[in-house]
Amino acid sequence: MAPRNERGSALLVTLLTTVLMAGLAGGLAITVMTEEAIEANHRRAVAGLYAADAMLARAVSEVAGRPRWQSLLDGTVPSALRVGPAVRTLADGSSVDLARVTKALQRELDRARGDGVPRWRLYAWGWRGDLVTGSSHDRLLLVAAWVRGGIGGGAPRDDAEERIVVRAAAFGPFGTRRAVEAALGRGPDAVRLVAWDLDR
Repeated sequence: MAPRNERGSALLVTLLTTVLMAGLAGGLAITVMTEEAIEANHRRAVAGLYAADAMLARAVSEVAGRPRWQSLLDGTVPSALRVGPAVRTLADGSSVDLARVTKALQRELDRARGDGVPRWRLYAWGWRGDLVTGSSHDRLLLVAAWVRGGIGGGAPRDDAEERIVVRAAAFGPFGTRRAVEAALGRGPDAVRLVAWDLDR
C-alpha cells in the first residue's frame, strides 16, 4: 500500500499530461489552419495573376490589330470582350463595380502626374472563362482591361510613335486583386512592347 502523502499523485500527473497534450494539439490545429489559409490566399493570388496576364494578352492582341488607337481611347471602338454588366458579384458575395475602379485608377494617375494626363477608359471585361471559347462556366475571377493614351503626358512625341497603355486586372473572392500593365508603341512598321509591369 502506498504511503498516504503519495495518494493521488498519479492522478495529478495524468491530468497535467492530458492538459499539456491538449494544449499541444490545439496549437497544432491552429498552425495547420493558418497554413491552409496562407496557401489558399497564395493560390488565389497566383490564379488572379495568371487571369490578369491572360486578359492583358487578349487586350494587347486586340489593340495591336487596330489601325488607329484614337478610336479606342475615345470609346468609339469597343472591345469584342464585353460580357455582362460592369457591376459583378463575386463568389464570396462581395461586388466589383468597374466604373468605380476606373474612377479610382484615374484619381491615382491624376495624383501621380497632375491634371491633364490621359484618361483611363474601361475597354473590356468578363469572367475568366469568357477569355477561352466554350468555358463560360468559370465565374471565379472577374477580369477587366483599361486603355489610356501615351506614356508621358500624352503629347505627341518627336519620333511620331503613337503610344497606348493597357492595364488588365483580375478580381476574385476574399479581396483577391492582381493587375498588370503594358505600354505599346506603334512605329511606321510595327507595334512593339515598350514596357510591362506587375502592379503590386
